Amino acid sequence: MTKLKKIVTPQLPSRAAWSRRLERDRSPVEAAAFLARVQARYADLLSEAPPEPNRALRRHRDGNILPAVAVIQVLAMDGVEKEQALALLDRLLESGLDTSKRLYTFWGRFPFFFDMLRIVIKPMMRMQFPTERWRTTYPDLGPDVVALDCHGCYYRDTLSAYDMADITAHFCRVDDYLYEGVSPYVRFERTQTIGRGGELCDFRYYRVRPAK
Repeated sequence: MTKLKKIVTPQLPSRAAWSRRLERDRSPVEAAAFLARVQARYADLLSEAPPEPNRALRRHRDGNILPAVAVIQVLAMDGVEKEQALALLDRLLESGLDTSKRLYTFWGRFPFFFDMLRIVIKPMMRMQFPTERWRTTYPDLGPDVVALDCHGCYYRDTLSAYDMADITAHFCRVDDYLYEGVSPYVRFERTQTIGRGGELCDFRYYRVRPAK
């Protein structure tokens, strides 16, 4: 007897967090109905996407980029103005990062947070942000600065294929949200990002020595 292969419907990675955020502004029924449509569009986008053998890139595309594309496309079908749609996307992207921000804030309480960041930044970047797509370099700006410059952006490249390159800036905004105020011992700054029209993304983490 031939066994039927079970079809697994891919789930939105941040569906639970998105549901909680949506229910602040609309009823649970309305939130569930909207997410069901986003879920269906997300499944279609996944089925249409080309194979991505690189696990890290697949995680960025399937876990972050395609859910955002699905949200914007569903809102466009509903006739929602672009500015309003992007504002909702910002709120959803933030809600999906709340757990990560709490983790960073926890470690940020400790004076060794900057030194820990200096140790982990390069291996973390190599593992999560493949060099061939972000083309990352690490300027040496002294012992009190962790610096990295990204000369490419996988998010902009991928979103451009959906004619949504402008959404890249909203993922840049996610970085601002994630790192803002997480530690009294580290100050995060950037002067430009590719997603906002810059030539590169210049990440800087400065050691802060709080006054006694």
